[in-house]
Amino acid sequence: MMHTHKKPIPKKAWPFVVVSGLIQLWALIDIIKSSVFIRGNKALWLCLVFVMPPFGALAYYAFGREAF
Repeated sequence: MMHTHKKPIPKKAWPFVVVSGLIQLWALIDIIKSSVFIRGNKALWLCLVFVMPPFGALAYYAFGREAF
C-alpha cells in the first residue's frame, strides 16, 4: 500500500485561503437570504458558489446580485 504525503498549505497562501472562505460564506448567506436575482435563480447561484470557489461567489456579486 502506497502512502501519499499531502503537502501543507504554505504560510504565504493562508491569507488567500481565509479571504476566499469568507467570500464564500458571505455569498452563501446572501443567496439564502435573497429572493430577487438579476440573472438566474437561487439554485443556480448556490450551485455555482459550491462548485467554483471563490469564482462562483465573485460571479454572484458581479452578475447575480441585485444592487442596493
